[in-house]
Amino acid sequence: MIRAVTLAVVAAVCGNMVAAQVAAQAPAYDPTRFLETMVNYRRLALTCEGTLPGSPLADSEEISIFFQTLGMAEPRAIDTQLQRLTKKLVRAQAASICAERLVQSAAVYGQSARDYTQNKPAAWPAAPRISAGPWCASLTCAELSF
Repeated sequence: MIRAVTLAVVAAVCGNMVAAQVAAQAPAYDPTRFLETMVNYRRLALTCEGTLPGSPLADSEEISIFFQTLGMAEPRAIDTQLQRLTKKLVRAQAASICAERLVQSAAVYGQSARDYTQNKPAAWPAAPRISAGPWCASLTCAELSF
């Protein structure tokens, strides 16, 4: 389900962007990887918002602005598997897992954002900036209680 939503968003955005490229006769750049990593990061941020003491949603708000710039609704999917897991664990464990996944996802997004920035036509919007924490005082988030 999440994959289908992500692919639908990517197809819509890619279609708009590639159409603009064709009209401008620019060499084709496929932003699919960039869009997938951006949507995946935002999905994790939404899923982990209530688990972490910080706000990954606020730290990735520019992603929402990116979609608004394109005239599209921001995808608001959550990772249901991760959400079920975090609800079963103590808060410190859940927060640690969320923080780790967000940091990993931010690293992947950062690389694809660099590629996008280097290869996108000038008319396309800039890659949104995100902040990858830290959301806890320690790596394990052991300071959090129930």
